[in-house]
Amino acid sequence: MEELFAALESAFEVYARELEAGEKKQRVTDGLFGFGHSLKDDACHDRLDERLTDSVREILNAGPSPDEAERAVRLLLKPREKEFPQQSARWMLRAAERHALGLIPLLDAAAAEKMLEEYSARYRPWDRLPSQKEIIKALKQAAH
Repeated sequence: MEELFAALESAFEVYARELEAGEKKQRVTDGLFGFGHSLKDDACHDRLDERLTDSVREILNAGPSPDEAERAVRLLLKPREKEFPQQSARWMLRAAERHALGLIPLLDAAAAEKMLEEYSARYRPWDRLPSQKEIIKALKQAAH
């Protein structure tokens, strides 16, 4: 199971490297008025989503214990603003959190309750995307 967690974390590491490489080759005028290459439209965002989809599928196929599910959910929901200062990554990372939805029902109630408290504190109610609302709903269900 360790290799599956390593692959999950690696998905974010590869994404960081791809964003950094994209920033280095970007010109100041790229993306202005729809011209040039904008980092927000780079395929690295789609590749992150694909890697996370694959990693979570493999973890689910391995039949994780509640503790292993908690570890995976924590990796997916981990605040990563300091690792990813790029504005173009902000929305992708928030959307990528939805990959935790398949694992949340496997959590034990106490872990789900604690995660609900932590996660709800991170996002103000009026600042939540649909994926954050879904995660909070799933955590509430798993906590009861």
